[in-house]
Amino acid sequence: MTPVSENASILLVDDYQSINQRLLQLTDREWDVLSFITDGLTTAEIAACLVIEPKSIENYKRRISKKLKIGGRSNLIRFCIVNRDYLRKLYILARK
Repeated sequence: MTPVSENASILLVDDYQSINQRLLQLTDREWDVLSFITDGLTTAEIAACLVIEPKSIENYKRRISKKLKIGGRSNLIRFCIVNRDYLRKLYILARK
């Protein structure tokens, strides 16, 4: 088991349970997109992997940001990078 990074572990604190609840509300496709963002892929690369239009990826990003209450594309990317290890673990749990 990979240890959770120091930055990601902040989400485990009781004060951050609301973000955990919001993350668990993402659809499977939103989780796929979030996972690819976490891996550092661009919109075009994600679209190619999922065989959908880049515009659809942008729509997914907007929905994810809205559900997580994260304003702006750069803040979503920053959130994914900072919490990469934690999001990967939660992704696995959410898919079960």
